Amino acid sequence: MNETSDHLENTYKGENVIEYTHQKVQFINLIGVIQLKTVRIEILPKITLNQNEEALNRRALLNMLSVAKKLPVELTEQTLSQFEKVDLLHILARLYIVELMKTLNRGMYREYQGRVENIATLKGRLLVSDHIRHNLKRSANAFCEFDELTPNIFLNQVLKTALNIVFRYVHHSPLKISLMNGLAMLEDVEDCFIPKEKLEQIQLNRQNTHYEKALQLAKAIIQSTSMSSQQNQQIAFSFLFKMNDLYETYIGEVLKRMLVSTSYEVKLQHTAKKLLQNADTGRDNILLKPDFVIETREQEAKIIIDTKWKSVIVNGKRNYKQGDIYQMYAYITTYKSAERCLLLYPQTNEEGDLPRWVVPDSFPKKYIEVQTVRLDRMKHTMEDLGEMLEEMFQK
Repeated sequence: MNETSDHLENTYKGENVIEYTHQKVQFINLIGVIQLKTVRIEILPKITLNQNEEALNRRALLNMLSVAKKLPVELTEQTLSQFEKVDLLHILARLYIVELMKTLNRGMYREYQGRVENIATLKGRLLVSDHIRHNLKRSANAFCEFDELTPNIFLNQVLKTALNIVFRYVHHSPLKISLMNGLAMLEDVEDCFIPKEKLEQIQLNRQNTHYEKALQLAKAIIQSTSMSSQQNQQIAFSFLFKMNDLYETYIGEVLKRMLVSTSYEVKLQHTAKKLLQNADTGRDNILLKPDFVIETREQEAKIIIDTKWKSVIVNGKRNYKQGDIYQMYAYITTYKSAERCLLLYPQTNEEGDLPRWVVPDSFPKKYIEVQTVRLDRMKHTMEDLGEMLEEMFQK
């Protein structure tokens, strides 16, 4: 496992993302896939959303990745069903080859590049001095300088590099054949090393805007690859996400979609309020930063939401931290117009009563609640959040 830990330490410098206990390796707050030279490790969420259906747990993960835009393309309901039992590396390879073939079938983008060549036919401009120097004994040749339309450009080299990265790790025969077909279409494009810093310099124009989705996937693949600095050889591929961040981003995206045609809006990582203010300097204040604040267009806060990626019911018992409740109390008493604070957990198979508290002496009444949402489909997440927000919408 030294190879794994070295790769993660290089990728997440200074962060505690891996832990060794009793000859076991535990990944902390990470999900995704790591492909090393000889082994592939798929890291799924520690929380079992459905104990009976592993496919549904993977489906929930893919749903969150898609809606949170961690995948450059959004997955349809049909695609989610197809990928429920497939590991993330093969999913990424499949998404990429589908978009790549769509792109190339619409037309491979080419550009003119200058060439200087000693050829049998006159082409472009004759370089007289070079022609005399090289062709005294080969009168049939002409030393020419000309522009040639070629697919061997940086944009296509990026697409081919990403294709080569996933190709070596795919073992599923039909997918392997699809990747080979993609490589065949790019046979006139050179294999080359792509520096990651150059990826952000790519700019599309009106002639190649159809490259956008394939290019985004290619960038994600290349940026997820670790290279040997000495020989530019690929040593590891990792497509990883922090689970807490993914869950929070997913809920934020769903809330934005739900509220887009209403008189409310959601603010993310809201920092408008202070819990404490330095009495002497007015600086070094203690800010509050709830994950989400739902407010009116007049910026009047109504509902505050904090996401928690953990099981709230474990073996029939409540599993929330008292410190989280204190934090919610700080939110709802500081945001004077807020009526409810929600601690939002993922819904699992475990069932139990979820608590709801009222803030003493508050008027109108203020509540702190523990709630859960389903994650297998965005539709289900919207339904659950809709029930929580229904009272607000009716006002």
